[in-house]
Amino acid sequence: MSGIPEGLRAAGLPALPREAWVEVSLDAVEANVRSLAARLPAGGHLDVVLKANGYGLGSVELAKASLAAGARAILVATVDEALELRAAGITAPVRVLWRTPPAYLAAAALAKIGVAATSPAVVEELLAVDLRGAPPLEVDVEVDTGLGRDGILPGELAAQVGRLAADPVRFTLRSVWSHLANAEDTVRSRAQQAQLLASAAILPGLEHHLVASGGLLTVGDTERVARIGIALLGVVPNALRGTETAASLGLTGVYRLVARPVRIAILPAGHGVGYGPAFTAQRPSRIATLPMGYADGISYHDKEKATVLVRGVALPVVGTIAMDSITVDTTDHPATDLSERDDFVFIGQSGDKEIQPVDVAKRRGTITNEISTSFSSRLSRVYTRKGAPVAIRSLRGAESAQL
Repeated sequence: MSGIPEGLRAAGLPALPREAWVEVSLDAVEANVRSLAARLPAGGHLDVVLKANGYGLGSVELAKASLAAGARAILVATVDEALELRAAGITAPVRVLWRTPPAYLAAAALAKIGVAATSPAVVEELLAVDLRGAPPLEVDVEVDTGLGRDGILPGELAAQVGRLAADPVRFTLRSVWSHLANAEDTVRSRAQQAQLLASAAILPGLEHHLVASGGLLTVGDTERVARIGIALLGVVPNALRGTETAASLGLTGVYRLVARPVRIAILPAGHGVGYGPAFTAQRPSRIATLPMGYADGISYHDKEKATVLVRGVALPVVGTIAMDSITVDTTDHPATDLSERDDFVFIGQSGDKEIQPVDVAKRRGTITNEISTSFSSRLSRVYTRKGAPVAIRSLRGAESAQL
């Protein structure tokens, strides 16, 4: 039997610190970039949102793959996320979507990282900062077209932008942008589009952009720029998960969550499993223990709800979800030779069955974005091409065979 642990050894990469990992297909990332970019008109631009460590999958590795497939820029939420990308050698445009604290504005300018003007108070901070010795700071101006969360209100926009434009030695204005409140509500979204266009009209020469993953797939037919986050992972945006599938949108799943057992044991009837015990064997039961738990992104509330796939067969997770382990009842699996070398798939495909992130989100009553962003840093990320490992990132750091 061959899989990721064996592939790492064959590639000369470090072994997994424990045999529980997130497997990330760089081929799928590139395919999704190309598929989504094809929805834009000629000359359009796809910018990739890799906040929260690339939705939990690794911002550096996803950035390199996305840029190789034609993405124009990398967008993040915080300035330290942007600086991490620069430190990793990313030279493409990198922009921060949320407020950058004044103490980091000069560093952003020196690293050629774009920042956002998200309120009049932030404009005051920008005007007050000392940028001597730094190149002009690139600024993207956010306008509140209806989300009500951040941005400069339309009535204040011209005055605030004018203050920044009056200081071209220190600031370069690049774009005016906004964010949809409810991508599947096309009436509301079209109204936001109209408001952004009206705002852009009073700011000639600035690019404007509005749609993220859900917006591109609903009202993005006329947009020349899209900011893509969750769809990059081959995951249906939450706004569309009731009507679309990854396949119908032309997306390929990027990641799997997999573990191999640390023990498989036949427990007698009456034997408890886990704290409580939360599960008691009603018959002789073959119980597998997997080395991942709620400290890794398996929800404590998955108890008595979750399943895993082993050789294409769905099996129940039983007992309490612990910090470092979950237990699976494999008694009804038809194979008698299950072992510690079998892959137990919590998210992803096994045989002809698949558990998608949206399935896990529905079971937990949450959104797909939360699934991968819950993966802790101690859960190794293994990056593949053509199914074979080419890099690994663990708490020890990142090592590559080829990237």
